[in-house]
Amino acid sequence: MSSILILNTALAPACAVFTENDESKWIIRRAGDERQSAQTILQLSRQVLDEAGVKHADAVAVVSGPGSFTGTRIGIAAAQGLCAAWEVPALPISTLALTAAAAHRIRPADTWLAGIRARADELYFGCYQSTGNGLALVGEEQGGRLEALVIGAETSAAGQDRAARSFGKVMAAGDGWPEAAAIEDQFQLSLAGEPVAVEVEAIDLAGFARLARRRGETVSADLLRPNYVTGTPQYREAAASG
Repeated sequence: MSSILILNTALAPACAVFTENDESKWIIRRAGDERQSAQTILQLSRQVLDEAGVKHADAVAVVSGPGSFTGTRIGIAAAQGLCAAWEVPALPISTLALTAAAAHRIRPADTWLAGIRARADELYFGCYQSTGNGLALVGEEQGGRLEALVIGAETSAAGQDRAARSFGKVMAAGDGWPEAAAIEDQFQLSLAGEPVAVEVEAIDLAGFARLARRRGETVSADLLRPNYVTGTPQYREAAASG
């Protein structure tokens, strides 16, 4: 049976989760001290593997950002090392997609607008639609001020309005959003409620990783990269210099 080790250092507190690919079961260990949470990820990984009674997993999933800049890079480096040592594939997981999936588990909707706080007055943004095979990204993940964000490929207000009419029940999730009215004005749509504050749980990490594995979203360790998300100048500069 296929197994997955999931590393999360992009969202506090850091944690490691072990799950079997075809079972709704998991083992989780969380860091106790958030100030050093990312640096303990390998220790947490060993703990969940020991409890599962295995020496390694068949794939390593990692929350690849956007999020904590330092934490994300530590998680990516740890995943690369484990994948190389075990000769197994990696599964990058977007924090935006994970946020949308966690919200969707609690309160299903047709479309989720995921927004995570970035720097200053900016946020990371992704639009996801519910399908028969999980949530699908619409367009690209973006970073920037609310007034610069768009849904899908259309950049005009009229284009966004055409796209929004097919989105059904739309909700927003994450800690980066202002009040609902500002979101509705920017995207020319109506939300089904105020933005939802959601915490990613072990069930979300395990379920998302299993689904990503089934959808064939693995990459080799040498191709695993932090998901900085284009569109936020500060993070593009940091990525280029890092």
